[in-house]
Amino acid sequence: MPEKFDFKTAFNEVEKINNWFRGEDIDLDEALKQYEKGMELVIKCKNRLQQAENKFEEIKQKYLSNDIPQTDF
Repeated sequence: MPEKFDFKTAFNEVEKINNWFRGEDIDLDEALKQYEKGMELVIKCKNRLQQAENKFEEIKQKYLSNDIPQTDF
């Protein structure tokens, strides 16, 4: 069973990686590992945000009918 994606945890991990890169003593091999891990997390976060946006639009369409004046959210 696939592990449930936790956006908040992933976002915090990306921030930790970003802060790590701001350090003074950076090992090149570790930097490559951190960069790859960060990019994987960024892609997962981006995908999750897209899913949330799609769900928001789905809910909006479900509850807004042609009879009700639409407002911008």
